[in-house]
Amino acid sequence: MACTAFFVPLDSLPAHEIHDLQTAGFLSANLNVRLLREKHTPYLVRGLEYLPPGYASMDASRPWFMYWILHSLEMLDNEHEIQEFATRCMSTIKRCWNSRLHGGIGGFGGGILQLGHLATTYASCLALAIIGTPEAYDIVDRPALYAFFMSLKDPVTGAFHAHDQGELDVRTTYCAISIASLYGLLTPELTRGVVAFVRQCQTYEGGFGPYPYQEAHGGYCFCAAAILSILDAWDAIHVDALVHYVAHRQMAVEGGYQGRTNKLVDGCYSFWQGSVPALLAARGDAYVSDAAAHQRYILLCGQQIEGGLRDKPGKHRDHYHSCYVLSGLSLSQHASGHVEGDSANKLVATHPAYNIAVDKVAMIKTYFAAKVERLSVESMGE
Repeated sequence: MACTAFFVPLDSLPAHEIHDLQTAGFLSANLNVRLLREKHTPYLVRGLEYLPPGYASMDASRPWFMYWILHSLEMLDNEHEIQEFATRCMSTIKRCWNSRLHGGIGGFGGGILQLGHLATTYASCLALAIIGTPEAYDIVDRPALYAFFMSLKDPVTGAFHAHDQGELDVRTTYCAISIASLYGLLTPELTRGVVAFVRQCQTYEGGFGPYPYQEAHGGYCFCAAAILSILDAWDAIHVDALVHYVAHRQMAVEGGYQGRTNKLVDGCYSFWQGSVPALLAARGDAYVSDAAAHQRYILLCGQQIEGGLRDKPGKHRDHYHSCYVLSGLSLSQHASGHVEGDSANKLVATHPAYNIAVDKVAMIKTYFAAKVERLSVESMGE
């Protein structure tokens, strides 16, 4: 087992190994494991500056890279670095908008002149929310975005297609509902049928699949649970069955989470599965996760010593895992009240339903609520 060697008592290590780990910043003077902030931040910043040629195949994921990196930086409390790249990020996101003026259907594509897609619209809108300025918020043409969402809504199921004639599942539906919620666009018309669709996606195991009669999976569990949280519709599903499913996805030895039954542990499911206990705790339920074991897995197995976070030992770091492993760590810390290892490991709190910083959620909702209120007052005066 690749993780076993990482769970030895740290004070039992030979003196020279302890010295090497302390020199690398992995252990504190009193042998507490440390989050390698000073290594992770430069790795993330480099991703905004330049990506090597091998990333050309990811050209349709530009908004995702911006979101993954900006969100990782905000959890590490690096607001200065976020604002340093804000102008460049906003310029790129603007050019990813699929303009109806040029025959497009709206929404943000994965790159310039690419088809509008709900997943990259979600990533683009979250990146702008993380930047957190009126200039960033106003890049989004809200009436056009609403029309884009409605053009993808399936009249039979109430769910949303990923793009024009694209797939339909709980993931794409979450993308539409979460962004509509942040940008003040939730309406009865938009949400009609959504909860019923989500309910049909719950499986015999208690988790959620992408659409009815499919296997339960951590990513879809997050999407379903977040929709239910945003729409305050927990009563529509079997919550106890969901708790049972997610609790059994936390690995007994490693402490991290697996994505599906009988699969291996993977650091990214620290967020996808770990979000569900945090969402339930936010509504007042008990926190059903072993926070200490979960955080130990992340700190001991999820960090690459050169910076960046990963799936598990033996795998390489990447920006996707850096984002979701840190997100899982933040949720575990704030939902449980426990910070494993060094006290400086505590991250900025991420919101369990939107996965951007809690204060950024409040800022964007307040901004658009004020805009809607102003419009209502002006309409009454006419």
